[in-house]
Amino acid sequence: MTIIRVTLTVLLLAMVAVAGDAYEPIDTTNFANRADVYDGRLVTISGAVVAVKADGKSIQIFDTHTKALIEVNLLKLTKAQRNALILHPVRNVSVYGKTEVRNGLLSIDAHKVVAQVDESVSITGEQ
Repeated sequence: MTIIRVTLTVLLLAMVAVAGDAYEPIDTTNFANRADVYDGRLVTISGAVVAVKADGKSIQIFDTHTKALIEVNLLKLTKAQRNALILHPVRNVSVYGKTEVRNGLLSIDAHKVVAQVDESVSITGEQ
């Protein structure tokens, strides 16, 4: 009986640990207004790229539904990943990362950025 309880406890803890690592979609209305609720959480968000910082280490994305501007820090990506994102004609992205409050504003430290390239734009070297 003790072995069954220990096994169930271990399985339950493993499920909680896996569930805690999942990225959750967020409501950008609340994201901008209630930074304290989202601080430290793993989130996913999609939007249009509207600004790229000159050093290539962050971008701003715009959510058209809520008119929210969200700062996305790209430092956790490799330099090659940042360059690929910035140098190609990327208009929309999905960002997966951890939220953090900086200077009273909520931003996302990107773990992964998935570019949604416009199909009418070719990024190959062919002419």
